Amino acid sequence: MATYLGLLRGGGDEQAKLSPDEAQRALERYIAWSEELSVAGNPVGGGGLSRSGRVLRNGGAATDGPFTEASEIIGGFLTIEATDLDEAEKIFGTHPHLDYGRIEVRKVGERGCED
Repeated sequence: MATYLGLLRGGGDEQAKLSPDEAQRALERYIAWSEELSVAGNPVGGGGLSRSGRVLRNGGAATDGPFTEASEIIGGFLTIEATDLDEAEKIFGTHPHLDYGRIEVRKVGERGCED
């Protein structure tokens, strides 16, 4: 089994429009998704990301950022185990974040960057 990363993209505008009750229900769906996988023997790792940070450049220069379009913001990440990209896509394809944004799925390289 390999590790796959799901980058939770976008969703900010849609999620910002949710009422407090709707936001709570959405959070509960995210948690239930992770718990279901854990019970099935595939514990989920990951977390949310702050909206701001720093962008580093060669020579020690750092600027505030990242500055991206709202639809491109990475709001969080998840890791799962899967036999291949097709299985990872199938697993991430059931995540409730897809109601609000996109999930970019990539294999975590075992020896650095790899296909």
